[in-house]
Amino acid sequence: MIKREYLPTKSSKKNFLILIITLLTIYFLDNKFLASFFGSQVFMYIFKPSLWIGILILIWFYPRVRPSEKLRFRGFTNWWAFNFAIIYIVLTYMAGLVDGLGKSPYVHDPVTLASNLFAVGVAIVGRELIRNYLINTLTKKENYTLFILVALLMTITSFSVNRYMNIANFQEGVIFTAHYFAPEFSQNIFLSYLVFIGGPIPAIIYIGILHSVHWISPVLPDLKWITSAFIGVLYPLFALMIFEDMYNKESKKVKKSHDKEESPIGWIVTSMVSILIVWFAVGVFPIYPSVIATGSMEPMIYPGDVILVYKAQSMGDIEELKVGDIIQFKRDRILISHRIMEIKENEEGLLYKTKGDNNSGPDSDLVKPEDIKGKIVKVVPKIGVPTLLIKQDKKSRLEGIEF
Repeated sequence: MIKREYLPTKSSKKNFLILIITLLTIYFLDNKFLASFFGSQVFMYIFKPSLWIGILILIWFYPRVRPSEKLRFRGFTNWWAFNFAIIYIVLTYMAGLVDGLGKSPYVHDPVTLASNLFAVGVAIVGRELIRNYLINTLTKKENYTLFILVALLMTITSFSVNRYMNIANFQEGVIFTAHYFAPEFSQNIFLSYLVFIGGPIPAIIYIGILHSVHWISPVLPDLKWITSAFIGVLYPLFALMIFEDMYNKESKKVKKSHDKEESPIGWIVTSMVSILIVWFAVGVFPIYPSVIATGSMEPMIYPGDVILVYKAQSMGDIEELKVGDIIQFKRDRILISHRIMEIKENEEGLLYKTKGDNNSGPDSDLVKPEDIKGKIVKVVPKIGVPTLLIKQDKKSRLEGIEF
């Protein structure tokens, strides 16, 4: 709850409104129509930077806002913002040694490089000045509700309207959230805390270094989106908790007797496990869980058992399936898990005859490759019973499943 003495004045409310409207205006102007109208070069290197320069001029005439920390700690905050940026870069390149490294897609001649850095740089400075004004005018004490709200605003406006509209289905939405939105949101929470502690400078240092390496380096990590999402979500939270702990000790805001009460390691482990569980449950990883509702595969799989399914991510994965494998496939919006009895091939391609181990005969319809979700690799007994009991109340239609 924001205390009364930190609520904005009538003048600052007006400034808030102007800043947010200006930010949203820039956001909605960043679209394909204007890019085609002005030409991509003019739009990217003249039009958009001009809008951000306008923001800088506007904020220059606003009343100065001061961060919460004292002047003598500015160097400490800036130094650690630099360190955390370098550590993040090292982590991504180390991950790149496993997932792969690739040639940068950007042009690196001096003129183009300078133009790109200028266009990105003015946007970074503008966004961090807006963040600084919003946070440090509203509160002088740690207020994570405010940090999260500002982070959410900055995250939403990081992606164009076209990017959101291109999400075609639930699966693409999950991938977009895990790969892009969640890491950006996590990063914005960290940036909001840096701005609260040290003003816009440490936030500009941190995000500026990340973007500079991205645009300047001729070799970039070519990470799998799972790896990128994992590092992108967890690292900023890790950095925030570690920095908060170090800053409180440096500024003597906490007594040594309290040091053992709140360990950032515990929060890091909790966050990591929670995110992994959610991602696993919604099918982000190559292996996902599924609850069995019928007894068609008894005695190997019983109702309430959870199967682990290895996703068929390419035609190559499907072609590797053989007789005897248990596959999960979709039929009339129902997921069925049966064993492959025979593999046929005709002018339509591969077709699979399947049968439940507990069924009297094979399934009446052959399974097409595009209906195959994956191969069952593990059965975990009974842990899906609570989910099964909940779903029974919904009276799901199971006519498509053959017994």
